[in-house]
Amino acid sequence: MTVSVLITVEDSSPEISRCFNVDPDMTLGALAEVIDASLGFSGASSHLFVGKHGTQREVYAESPGAGEQHEDTITVAEMEPMTYIYDAAADWSIHVEVLGPSHIDAPTPMLVDAAGPDVIEACNGPAMMTEFRRQARLLAAGIEPDVDTVTLLFSFLPVMPPERMLDRLTFADPVTVASRMANVAEEQFFDEMAAAESEGLGLAERFDNFINSQPGLREILDVDPHPERNPAMISAVTDFFNSVLGEGTDFPELAELASLPGFAGLPGLEGLEGLLDDTDDLEAPNSLTLVFGDLISLFIASVPYNVGELTPEVSREIRDITALPFPGTVVDFLLDAGLLKKRHEILTPTKAGLTFLSSDDAVAANADNLRRFFESVMGADLWRATVDWFIGEPQPNPDIDDYIPWLYGFCVVEEYEPGRSGLSDEGRAMMHLHRAYYEG
Repeated sequence: MTVSVLITVEDSSPEISRCFNVDPDMTLGALAEVIDASLGFSGASSHLFVGKHGTQREVYAESPGAGEQHEDTITVAEMEPMTYIYDAAADWSIHVEVLGPSHIDAPTPMLVDAAGPDVIEACNGPAMMTEFRRQARLLAAGIEPDVDTVTLLFSFLPVMPPERMLDRLTFADPVTVASRMANVAEEQFFDEMAAAESEGLGLAERFDNFINSQPGLREILDVDPHPERNPAMISAVTDFFNSVLGEGTDFPELAELASLPGFAGLPGLEGLEGLLDDTDDLEAPNSLTLVFGDLISLFIASVPYNVGELTPEVSREIRDITALPFPGTVVDFLLDAGLLKKRHEILTPTKAGLTFLSSDDAVAANADNLRRFFESVMGADLWRATVDWFIGEPQPNPDIDDYIPWLYGFCVVEEYEPGRSGLSDEGRAMMHLHRAYYEG
């Protein structure tokens, strides 16, 4: 079954609207790409959905802030009529509503109707497009138009006869609209296939499944007060990570992971010291922003990621940047966070990743991506508990011990003097943003 969606550009004259059929389980994030393609937007600007549930205003965004929700948390079948805002700095507001279920069984998205022209994104809203059309009509009629407006019009559109210009501002070519939508559908399909191939179940979920499939290991966790020291558990976990990360991966045992530099200053971890003798010689980035920025920058030139395998050079650089021994897992979590994308076995930064590199305050601008990253590393519940411990609750959660290397590797925690560690300034700022998100 499919559903029919009608979108209308508010205050457009002539009316700009599109009707198309989509799958009911399509998320708002995927719907945004279809809307952009159907209207002719480039998709380069930010967007959000605004709706009401009763008297409460709800906002769904690609990178939600405090009080907002992620656009992938709701599907088309669940949505009520909403306003899609493209480029908050402009005046593009599009009314979006679901007309109902369709009995047409055909590939989606399927264009049903295209009324009005494609948008001219540079106009920053429908008002200027309406004025352009009025002046183009005067030109086509042989009447002298407003010189200033026509000069601007000629700078926004390719050179063409007045009659063709009037057509461009009056209606769209349905074949062209449908082709753009088909291209988006193809990209979404390959993105889903790539995600299924490279990610599958999250690492935490796979580990849970592994533990639950081994009654003996579950018993150790339930009975042994120190399961991390149990030889059977250490052997099983090492085998698990070897299978996940690939045969031959030099994965440190739990005893080694529990001895990263700087552990001694953290509550409950006194006396732990040293790991990997060669890490002392590394010139690793010294801030959270630099760690993520350096990692994202590695993929600007496009990096092959065939069957989960990175090139030796990139693997080495990721180890140098993070001081963590599993570069493939770091990449998987960057994919989960939406900072990288994989298409046709090639890794490149997403729009959010590029925003991180260009932002003056990347921690605030990409707070949602950073939250998704650490939720992928630790699990959403444990990351929230970690945030509460560091900036709220006085007692640590013992379950975070195994993830301390990640907090050091990404400069969330730093050693500010020998033997004493604490949150970095950026780590603290990030956690405050995440706590505000959790508390809603």
